[in-house]
Amino acid sequence: MNHSDARDLIADWLAGRLSDADANALLARLAPETATFEQFAALVAAVAATAQPLPEVAGDIFDCCGTGGSGRPHFNVSTTVAFVLAAGGVRVVKFGNRAATSASGSFDLLERLGAPVECPPERLPELLEATNLAFLYAPQCYPALKSVAAARRRFGRPTLFNYIGPLLHPLRPARRLVGVSHPRMQAFVAQWLADDSRARRAIVVRGENGGDELAPQGASVIYDVAPGRIGKYPWVSAAGALAPDARDPAALAYAPEVNVRLFWRIVAGADAASLAYQGVRLNAGLGFVAAGRAATLAEGAALAAELLASGRVQRQAEAFLARARAA
Repeated sequence: MNHSDARDLIADWLAGRLSDADANALLARLAPETATFEQFAALVAAVAATAQPLPEVAGDIFDCCGTGGSGRPHFNVSTTVAFVLAAGGVRVVKFGNRAATSASGSFDLLERLGAPVECPPERLPELLEATNLAFLYAPQCYPALKSVAAARRRFGRPTLFNYIGPLLHPLRPARRLVGVSHPRMQAFVAQWLADDSRARRAIVVRGENGGDELAPQGASVIYDVAPGRIGKYPWVSAAGALAPDARDPAALAYAPEVNVRLFWRIVAGADAASLAYQGVRLNAGLGFVAAGRAATLAEGAALAAELLASGRVQRQAEAFLARARAA
């Protein structure tokens, strides 16, 4: 099945023109372990073609988004990183969704912080201009995906659909930090970004612990992507043993209400030691590298730590939430 055939078949499915049996057969061909990059690119193209129109946004924007899929409780690192980067002057439009396989997805946290989940898209330029930050809720952007959700649930196994989310950002950001939890899919995401005519710099990360982010403990794999060029290298944290949160053992579960408390402690500079904090500091550091604001991970992580300690990220969060809640 070549790229054109695959894209047409997927488009037919999204439009409701495939039988249940044919849809099931298609999903079986999209297994992460056996699908080709051609099929991966065709799926991204077919789904992206169904995006709802958004207002024009001038200038470069940044996204920090993960695929999920680790199956482990976790803190909302990439969502918190978005606030850190915005506080550091990066224009962030974060694409995301509610949790599918974890307890707290990006928009689960935002909802508990008091931000409207389905913010009118026409407010995007205003929020970005006023706060350096906006969020895009995936179901708002891709209502056509509702039609295939039941078939995916019946199929019951991961497919390429589980790993294309970050690439569906309707504004196709020029710069990105992308987390991918599957090693083969990490390589596919990096290749897609290297081929993307709008991309200027992207860093694609995976923790060897199965996480879709740079791991604050243990080993990670990093792809550094520029137009037509991909560099791959390992990274190992120098940190010793880190507690999930020294003052809150319940954070082991990383339930949504726990993540909200951790979020406010971290952005207020009250937590500079926990595993969640170190994950935010390091991944924000990589974000500053991808955004062109730091030359190295160490430099970017130092900038993130300074912003968190100074209270600037807390003020950024408070300003964004107040603006987002405004009618």
